[in-house]
Amino acid sequence: MIPILLFLIIPASEIYLFIAVANSVGAWPTLGFIFASAIIGGFILRLQGQQVIRRAREQIAKKELPTKEIADGVILVIAAMLLLTPGFITDGLGTLLIIPIARRVVFIIILIAIRSYLKRRSDLAKKSNMRSKGPIIEGKFEDISNTVNQPKNPHNAKKQ
Repeated sequence: MIPILLFLIIPASEIYLFIAVANSVGAWPTLGFIFASAIIGGFILRLQGQQVIRRAREQIAKKELPTKEIADGVILVIAAMLLLTPGFITDGLGTLLIIPIARRVVFIIILIAIRSYLKRRSDLAKKSNMRSKGPIIEGKFEDISNTVNQPKNPHNAKKQ
């Protein structure tokens, strides 16, 4: 439900801001600002990405898993997509994600959301396992996989 609302609200808000800013400063300065923010954001993003890759290589050289660098890389990819999407809101969010402290906060929020989701799934699984679908019937079984060539009903088999 939330992704659908975001899919509708963000573009509508971007269009509204385009119109409001264009009415204030003009159409060409508005377009210039949008393109300039994408170019500057892309340049900063490239520098940040190179730093993340360098730190990841250092971690790998130390035989350590570069989890922080992987998370930073994923969030930087999201920032790149936001910066390359034309609009003031997406540029603002993308610029915010370039800041390392903001990336850390976003990463912590994502971890909390994932843990919450996994806990809910675990609780649902436990709850569904507790409820029985019917009476439990105990019984014995016998492995008959070695009896492939033997007749199914020994009473009807011909005596040799």
